Amino acid sequence: MPKRGTPSARRRANDPRARSRTGESAAPRSEPAVPKEQASAPEPLPDVESLMRGPVSGVVKIIFTDVDGTLTDGMITYDARGDSRNFFIRDGLGLKWARDNGVLPVALSGRDSPAVQLRMTELGIEYHGGLDDKVAVAQKILEREKVDWRECVMIGDDLPDFAMMRRVGWPIAVADAVREVKMVAKTVTGMPGGKGAVREVVEMVLRHNGAWERVLEWYEAR
Repeated sequence: MPKRGTPSARRRANDPRARSRTGESAAPRSEPAVPKEQASAPEPLPDVESLMRGPVSGVVKIIFTDVDGTLTDGMITYDARGDSRNFFIRDGLGLKWARDNGVLPVALSGRDSPAVQLRMTELGIEYHGGLDDKVAVAQKILEREKVDWRECVMIGDDLPDFAMMRRVGWPIAVADAVREVKMVAKTVTGMPGGKGAVREVVEMVLRHNGAWERVLEWYEAR
């Protein structure tokens, strides 16, 4: 038998099989490195133009939009003469572009306000305020216009808009909408309510409908 410390004994001590027989665990083997050429390539960035085309297959015919928190920043100011709202000029201009290019804009609000009435009249936009049931009013508009829910957009920010967003073909949440509304939305805008979100949606819809170039040509931007 070789003496302790002899080359044969040292070889056996270094043998993993010998260590396992004595109760010692064998040294873990490292996994082979994955060749660089086999590493997965990063996901390509989404194509902005494809996002603009939207999730509905046909032409969008109606844009329903909430008012407070969507067409406005959600702030209501009161004085002796009543309440007032802040509207973003680009949102209003976008709604006029929609109307002039074959898409009916309709503003729906759970509250009514002379300030909102005045702004919608100025823009020439159909408006329904003080609503307990937005869906019922929207259904009558669909029947009047002979339009299906799937051909509509709804822009919203809060739970009173949820039922409408569940029904339309293209539900859109503004950037600062509540979590539940964002979850049901197919698109979330980059801009918050009252700060250009509606304008952003109008551009998406007109691109989807193939009408955006007409807007650019009108302003000699093409």
